[in-house]
Amino acid sequence: MKLYNNPRDKRVFVPKDGGGVSLNFGHPVAWWIFLCMTVIPLVVVAVVTIAVLA
Repeated sequence: MKLYNNPRDKRVFVPKDGGGVSLNFGHPVAWWIFLCMTVIPLVVVAVVTIAVLA
């Protein structure tokens, strides 16, 4: 999967050819969206799962 990375493009969400949108990882806000919507929830689920099983 190729990520869209164009720092000169000021859009955070960029339309894809087949429909839908993609994040522009050249924009700093895209990284915050990625962290808040993917990485942090995965860490929370992992910590809670380990706490329940321990």
